[in-house]
Parts: sequence; C-alpha cells; structure tokens
Amino acid sequence: MTRNLEVDRSELADTSQPGILADLLIQQIAPQLEKPLPLPINEVAMACGIVEIQPIDTTAFEGGLIQNTNKSKGFVLIRAGRLPQRTRFTIAHELGHFVNLRHVAPQGEDRLVCTKDDLRSFGAGASYRHGMEAQANEFAAGLLMPRSLLTQQAFMKGSPEIGRVLALQSLCDVSKEAAARRYAELHGADFAIIFTLEGKIFQHPIRGGSFPWLDLGIGQPVYRDALTRNFQGVENDISDQEETRAEWWIDSAEASRWNMWEEVLILSKGFRLTLLVGERDENSYRRHQERWTPRFK
Repeated sequence: MTRNLEVDRSELADTSQPGILADLLIQQIAPQLEKPLPLPINEVAMACGIVEIQPIDTTAFEGGLIQNTNKSKGFVLIRAGRLPQRTRFTIAHELGHFVNLRHVAPQGEDRLVCTKDDLRSFGAGASYRHGMEAQANEFAAGLLMPRSLLTQQAFMKGSPEIGRVLALQSLCDVSKEAAARRYAELHGADFAIIFTLEGKIFQHPIRGGSFPWLDLGIGQPVYRDALTRNFQGVENDISDQEETRAEWWIDSAEASRWNMWEEVLILSKGFRLTLLVGERDENSYRRHQERWTPRFK
C-alpha cells in the first residue's frame, strides 16, 4: 500500500548529527503511520526528496547516491539481488547521506558510492570518508530501529538472549547483523555477538555494555571445546545458554575477572551467530584492584 508521507526538510537542516537527524525524521513520520515498524523506508525516502530507487546489476558497490547541488532531489542506486533486509539498510544509509547537508560527493565526482565495507563502518575512523560512512550507518540504524520505539519493547528487557535479537530483527525487518548491533547499542548489558564461518571468526565482534575486547581476530578459529564449534542441530536451531571459559575468548589476565555464558544460533552455509554474556566476578575484580593499587606511606 502506497502512503503519501510528508516530511518538512527544514526541520532537519539545523544538525548534522546522524542520531538526531534520524530522531527528528521519526518524529515527523511515525504519527503518519498506523504501524511505524517496520518502517516503510522506500516511502520515507521519497517523502524526503528521493526521486527514484534504482537496482543496478553490479558487484562494485552496495549503494550509491546522485543528488543535485542543493540536495532537493536525489537518486538512490542499490545493488540488485541482495536480501531485502540488507537492501532496506542500504536505502536508509543512502538517505542518511542525502539528508545530511555535509555529505557531498568527492570533488570532481557526481555521486557517492558505498561499498560493503562502508556499510560496516562504525565509530571514529582515520579518514573523512570513514567518518561520513559511519554517520550514514548510524543514521540508518536509528531510522530503521528507532530508540524511542524500541526501548519499551519486551525483548529489550531482561538478560541478553539470541531470541530477543531475532525479535528485534523481525519487528524492524533488518538483517541479523544490523539487529545485533542495535541490540548491543541499546540494551546496556555486558555481552558480545560473534559471527563465525566454519568455526572461524568471520567479522569483528559486536560488543555491548562493558564487555571486554575479544582476543580473536578475523579468520582465527574458535577454541575447539567451545559450544560454537560443538553445538549440533539444523538451521535456525538455538542452543541453551551454557557456561563457557572466559579465557577461550578474552585475554587471560582479564578472563580471571569474568564469568561467561555462551549461546549459539545455527545459520545457513556454515555460518553461526554466538552470544557471549558476561558477568564480572566482583570478588576477583576487588582482589585484582587491591593487588595493583599503589600503597603510599
């Protein structure tokens, strides 16, 4: 069903902060929708001034944006054949470039082109390009999975569970990776989400709360006795949460101060999603602090 959504772009003109831009846009769009989630991203993009969303047969990029000088009109290019949830995020990402007045094509070029790595850029980076892509990703996450509409959802409460990540994914119609990142950002508990392929780390882990850095790089095998390697089942099966050895995942000095539990979801084609829930061992932490606190006389 096509809805005639209306957006006042002047209300977005006073900030370039991606999270604020997404919130301001949601404040305009949500009252116009009987059911705001999953957000009808194509219609939102059109309401903002995107004239056309065009699939392109290419492997060179995931998305692109062509826009006029004053950003009143834009054309979004998307890589054809991608899963619908990933396409939705790509469109939201390109919309993030479009509504942010500071995001323009490099000098001498007529378009912004975004690769698969660009759509995984988060946080501060060494280059202006990385920062711009990270901002577009932050905007896309905030628009498709709005904090204001998620914080009171039942799946955002209680201890972390894979089933709750999947509930967020289903409600917002996004990929598991996007849902995992947003869940980690909003939930607040100490946990990590890891994607593996054939028992090896596939991409940088996603950390929530104060969960420590994982002592595993991309391509490195998970410890052979971990549930991630040994859970038996078929696609979409989820294991119970079982206690795991912290030293299998994090630096041994840090591991003595953490208790951990492991939960595994079997995905397709050899992929798995692992949730590590951490709980700081306060007695061990206090002993460590006392051991290393300088004593002055």
